[in-house]
Amino acid sequence: MEGVIDAHTRDLLTRDAGFDWTVTEFVRVVDARLPPRVFYKHCPELATEGVITRNRIPVHLQLLGSDPDALAANARQALRLGAISLDLNFGCPAKLVNRHDGGASLLRDPRRLERAVDAVHRAVGDSIPVTAKIRLGFSDRRRALDCALAAEAAGATQLVVHARTRDEGYRPPAHWEWIGRINQRLRIPVVANGDIWSLEDYWKARTLSGCRDVMLGRGALADPRLALRIRHWQRTGERLPATSWTERADILTSYAAMQRTTLPAKVVVSLLKQWMNHMKARDREAASRFQALRRITDLDEFLAGLGAQHPEPGPVTTPDATLRQNLASPKHRGEAVAAAQ
Repeated sequence: MEGVIDAHTRDLLTRDAGFDWTVTEFVRVVDARLPPRVFYKHCPELATEGVITRNRIPVHLQLLGSDPDALAANARQALRLGAISLDLNFGCPAKLVNRHDGGASLLRDPRRLERAVDAVHRAVGDSIPVTAKIRLGFSDRRRALDCALAAEAAGATQLVVHARTRDEGYRPPAHWEWIGRINQRLRIPVVANGDIWSLEDYWKARTLSGCRDVMLGRGALADPRLALRIRHWQRTGERLPATSWTERADILTSYAAMQRTTLPAKVVVSLLKQWMNHMKARDREAASRFQALRRITDLDEFLAGLGAQHPEPGPVTTPDATLRQNLASPKHRGEAVAAAQ
């Protein structure tokens, strides 16, 4: 998702009700305090009162690094710039990031993770919350609980858990039941993440993990109305119609209009394809459009292809009868923190 989740995406995805908060792409911390321009690049919302999107949804700033002193220095810098919350990324599975001792690489040693969280917590004190995101381990799940407990002991006020190890990447299935083991042991809120593509997935993730809240990542790009879909069902028990291609195309077109003011047209086309790549796995119309447009590099031609008349086959998957019955039951509703990252 790197490159797609920026301030424009946060703006678009939070225009409908559904999200409670959002998280920036990570600010990469190595060995020095970064200048303010780096923080504003990743989080332009720092310039707004309250650090919010246009629809007044809070934006949390994420840091990624392993050096406690450098993390602390940048935490203090973020606090001076007005950050309302700091999230620490220990979940990124990218090989380049891991080779440089960032993201999920710290899951090999819970003590290092604890020192990183502790340094940031000490740097900002109780001025703003410090949260963390982890996976279920690096190569296996043996240290998953230890890492979660380490984050809590160091001062994290909330923990997001992606339901796979680093080595599992994004391959299904997501092990939501393992998040449940962590949730049972921690006193701080635990948020379930991973493979939540639909209302049915949301219900499964909450049921198996026991978590009150979920985080949406790729699922929010695949269906830009997923958070709204979840929120509407919580409040009414009603299922909204599937997101139409027209609605998806409108969002992609708005995204392009925002991006083309500052980026070259070919870069905007690349970002649109990256977003559509998430859509196509769950929607036949998006898959058909992506196939037709994937070789196009001219932005205007690409946008024209988004709006061309085309039959709409609808979503790829449909819920089975058991899930339909469970989703109709009020006892399974509850709350969701759907935070796009």
